[in-house]
Amino acid sequence: MRIALWMVPPLLLAGCAEEISPQEQEMRDAQAVAALERANSVQPPLTEVVPETIEAEDVERYDIKGASCSYAPGTSLGVRVVARQADAFMKVDGEVLRFASDPGARALPMETRSLYNGRSYSLRLELANEDAAPAAGTRMEGTITLRDRWERVVYSGSGQVTCTSGRAEPELETETEDLSEAV
Repeated sequence: MRIALWMVPPLLLAGCAEEISPQEQEMRDAQAVAALERANSVQPPLTEVVPETIEAEDVERYDIKGASCSYAPGTSLGVRVVARQADAFMKVDGEVLRFASDPGARALPMETRSLYNGRSYSLRLELANEDAAPAAGTRMEGTITLRDRWERVVYSGSGQVTCTSGRAEPELETETEDLSEAV
């Protein structure tokens, strides 16, 4: 009996809850959805990315061999991006990031692409003279643009691009003065 009396007040209060009309419920739902969308659309602060030189150890470890184009921004000879037909690689904060080529993107020399997508970034590659079909080993001017998942530019650099036919590893030289442009 004592147990039954203890349970009565919560049951009475539950029965006193105000009924909500369908229109009121729809309005509350719309407000909740709008609040959730606002919370999810907030972008974190822009974080600058500084690509590091891809070393010979990285080439071996990640098997970055075959026909490719290597991008070295500024006057540096240190390769920051190696692009191949199916993927591209960039080293950030000591970690080598892999990007998948976008098959719908514009074709570049050595069957590379102008756009590669990764988990956190997208990588756009441009050549100063995209119409030219350079021979393997030819150097030309190019630009790297790295965007975060909100399509904000977190790195951009222009410099030398060297394409190899795949008989050798990507051209990795010792780094000299680095005058790359970081955003």
